[in-house]
Amino acid sequence: MSNRHFLVIVDESKEMEIALQYACERVKKLNGHLILASFIKPIDVLTTKSVGDIMKNEAREEAETMLHKASAYVKEETGITATLHVKEGDIIEQLLKLIEEEKNISVLILAASIEENKGPGPIISSILTKNYIRLNIPVMIVPGNFSKERIKQIG
Repeated sequence: MSNRHFLVIVDESKEMEIALQYACERVKKLNGHLILASFIKPIDVLTTKSVGDIMKNEAREEAETMLHKASAYVKEETGITATLHVKEGDIIEQLLKLIEEEKNISVLILAASIEENKGPGPIISSILTKNYIRLNIPVMIVPGNFSKERIKQIG
């Protein structure tokens, strides 16, 4: 078995689907493994503890639902069961922490945003501007407008 472990951040963006499809092709080609992570932003609204807890639980349920949907796609496409992580806190800080904890992650796969005048996306922008030095793995950025057919050709 390959020791190549690919990390994909699971969120609600269209680009995530492209990154996930590309990662599945890489996993199949290299007999690798896929790690899926979803991040829950801190709740910064002034509320009572019980309302804050409800909001946090709802955010966790939503993250877990997205992860399970992505995991089902991975299983269908590759036959493997992905490793799942839900982290709470600042996305970049938690991403860096996850990469530090999971020593076997080989590559972070992201897809660039296709929205005009929006830049490549908040995660890519943050990593490339101030956190790249702290990232100790390669980052693969896939064009966000790749079709499934194109991904299969180059995967």
